[in-house]
Amino acid sequence: MKKSLLFSSFILFVCFTLVIYSEKKSKTYQSEMTLHDFMEDYTKPATKLYDKQGNAEYLNKILEKVSAMAPADEQAEWKEIIDSKLAVGKPEDSCKSCHTKFKKDYKKKYRKKLISVPEEFRNFPEEIKTLLKKK
Repeated sequence: MKKSLLFSSFILFVCFTLVIYSEKKSKTYQSEMTLHDFMEDYTKPATKLYDKQGNAEYLNKILEKVSAMAPADEQAEWKEIIDSKLAVGKPEDSCKSCHTKFKKDYKKKYRKKLISVPEEFRNFPEEIKTLLKKK
């Protein structure tokens, strides 16, 4: 009786562990998220890679698409800010400029609005983490 209870408990523990592990693995990519989450999960690590290693590849790719994530009436302004900062080789300044101009209004109106994350960004967080560990 005690052996069967012990065996059942062990099987339950193994199954629970497998479920938790599989959920953790499947949680890596979200096709929709808030802009704040996108900035935390994608832009922040890309900026860190740029600051530490001078690698602007990921940050530039993200900035090329981020203006499409803006509210429709602000997309042109977001694009103008980003393009002007990229033209002078200061991609990290585009984030600061947009925050200065749009952050308060965006928080009021669109804080919980979901944006679509481009499929091509799927592996960016893992790739950036790997690059940051190399140096």
